[in-house]
Amino acid sequence: MKLKNFLYLVQLEEYDINRVKAWLKNNPGREVLEIKKSLVWTTKIKILYTISSLLFFLPSQTSVFLTLNLIQPIDNISKYILVLIAKVKLIIFHRQLKTIAITGSWGKTTVKETLLPSLSKKYRTAATTANQNTLIGVSLRILKLPVDTQIFICEAGAYYPGDIKQICQLVSPQIGIITAIGSMHLERFGSLANIRKTKMELAESIPKTGHLYLPADQKNSSLINFSIKTKNILFFKQLTDVYQSLARLLDIDSISPIASSDHRLEIIKNGSMNIIDDTYNSNPVGFAMALDKLKSLKSKNNILVTPGMIELGDIQATENTRLAKMAGSFCQHIIIVGHTNRQALLAGLKNTSATIHLLDHTNDTLELLPRITSPDTAVLFENDLPDNYF
Repeated sequence: MKLKNFLYLVQLEEYDINRVKAWLKNNPGREVLEIKKSLVWTTKIKILYTISSLLFFLPSQTSVFLTLNLIQPIDNISKYILVLIAKVKLIIFHRQLKTIAITGSWGKTTVKETLLPSLSKKYRTAATTANQNTLIGVSLRILKLPVDTQIFICEAGAYYPGDIKQICQLVSPQIGIITAIGSMHLERFGSLANIRKTKMELAESIPKTGHLYLPADQKNSSLINFSIKTKNILFFKQLTDVYQSLARLLDIDSISPIASSDHRLEIIKNGSMNIIDDTYNSNPVGFAMALDKLKSLKSKNNILVTPGMIELGDIQATENTRLAKMAGSFCQHIIIVGHTNRQALLAGLKNTSATIHLLDHTNDTLELLPRITSPDTAVLFENDLPDNYF
């Protein structure tokens, strides 16, 4: 693989050498091309490119792996210093700051973007930006916080156990919201138990005087134990319950209705056609919700466009098959994009009356859709995969 293409793969896999090696094993002879996005020339990528180019006598994969190992200690020290500076800034300049930390298998960004405008009406409020919900992303945001910020809404993401704990040690949240616990990134975590334990790292970080919001289905979890300090726990059935409670807690009139985040079950009207954009990511619960939304529109012509779901480990095939069967029960057209989950999705469509279309790339739908749409059509775009999936 060419050096630039290999660096693009490394960046897409977030510099995780083990995941890159697994990709190479599962995709022998394949090239990662810049189709949907492009290589971002960060400082780290520039260093990798420069040093790897000097090692031109080695295969590109070998030179990049070698360079990654060489710069890892420096990278770790740089991250440690960045986090330390952010922590010092919080201690010195933000002693009165109230932090609301939000985590969950899905719904984090939606909750953050719902709270931000409502709280900003009364308090000087800031939040993590875009999807920078890692320890480094949160640290960078803290460095940019205005000194007079009163409330900081911190979205906390995780790929592995300990990730959320590190973020909480940095921001010391007084209010914690766990939106949902499910199989998102199951492949990385290894088990649902590990996912639940990791999300509960937020619960364990809330002080005695703090407030914690947990999904009702976690009420009888064995993890709701003495490691949680606060007694101020609200188990909610719907996220709207949390907003009502926060409005009282923070003494504001009300929280605005749940915001519609970009590419997350976003409905776009195009003449007589309804388009549901749910391409940000996908999981079994979210996929089912999107299908329910598509069905509820009661259009004569329902179209599903999807590459299926990823990072579900051992349940990936069965869950893609199950959701495809659900879609096949009412859709008139189903467009399967790419090869990653093609066989699993087809397995769920064995007895469907829907017309099945197999495409290699998402862009191919632009040519197909005009031929299969009609005046009363609803299209669901469910998930979109990066360039390291085919």
